Amino acid sequence: MKNSALLALKGGEAALKVDVLALIADSVICTDEDGCVLVFNPAAEKSFGYSAGEVIGRHVEMLLPLRHRAEHARQVREFGSEGNSTHRLMGPRREVWGRRKNGDEFPAEAMVSRQIIDGQTILTVVHRDITARKELEDLREAMAREMDHRMRNVLSVVHSLVSISAADASNVEEFRDSLVGRLKALAASQGALRFGEEKHTSLNEVFLAELAQYQTQGGANVAIDGPSVSVGPKAAQLLALAVHELATNSAKYGALSSPTGRVIVATAFKDIGGEPLFLIEWREEGGPPVKRPERQGFGTSLIKQVVARALRADVALDYRSDGLICRMTMPHAALEADQ
Repeated sequence: MKNSALLALKGGEAALKVDVLALIADSVICTDEDGCVLVFNPAAEKSFGYSAGEVIGRHVEMLLPLRHRAEHARQVREFGSEGNSTHRLMGPRREVWGRRKNGDEFPAEAMVSRQIIDGQTILTVVHRDITARKELEDLREAMAREMDHRMRNVLSVVHSLVSISAADASNVEEFRDSLVGRLKALAASQGALRFGEEKHTSLNEVFLAELAQYQTQGGANVAIDGPSVSVGPKAAQLLALAVHELATNSAKYGALSSPTGRVIVATAFKDIGGEPLFLIEWREEGGPPVKRPERQGFGTSLIKQVVARALRADVALDYRSDGLICRMTMPHAALEADQ
């Protein structure tokens, strides 16, 4: 090595010029051809957790996970025997693993170079901790998988909406209007989920996202009463659609159609026979007298069939004269559903 500012050899031992190596942000580790550490710069001390005094003179394998030591030794022997090679990347796909003093393992990139100085082979490794980068890559991959997963879920729900809306509509205009409203409710649930931040969201937030359009100034006609519960994407989508159907019906015929009407959405935990359950109750009051419908419409079908089946819920509709009550009782675990 000609640059004596980096390394000077005296009696076969390496004397480190600390003022230069301290400026290098990556770990720099020099060994002899047998793997005995000669140089261990400050960045290496910070990365591996050892002081230079704890490492210099010992075998470099102490800085590697046990399972990688045999392969590392093979690579070093192979590299040392290559007559015309002075540097190269280490490890498959340019990635290796390091082991800190506390036993933690971390991914890294490493470049190894070989120099012959006074007849002695010196191997120098520049070692870069890529933990933060790998975490970011893993996050991006997870987000891509989550996006694909959610898109499949949404398309499945949209398919059901189109099929049932078409069967329920008596003409094209009715089909269009009902489908657009239901797609808006689905979009509101997606907005509440805030993709990329959390996989779950507050059920109360899902309800408010759908009911906000019906609230009067001050919001006195709509009340959400109960604990804030975390729900997964599938449960959020289905419960948003259920509330959309109940609110749409109420705005046409029930409490939300009257200036004096009011809707309360109450939630509570229950325990029946040792099984943790969750209750959602939609209750209307102050609106016009309620009459049981002559036929079951789309909203009732969606709640009784799609929501009940997907979330394993018991659904009960009580057409009381002073206001509709809809109760949905489901296993608490169903709220975590994301597929």
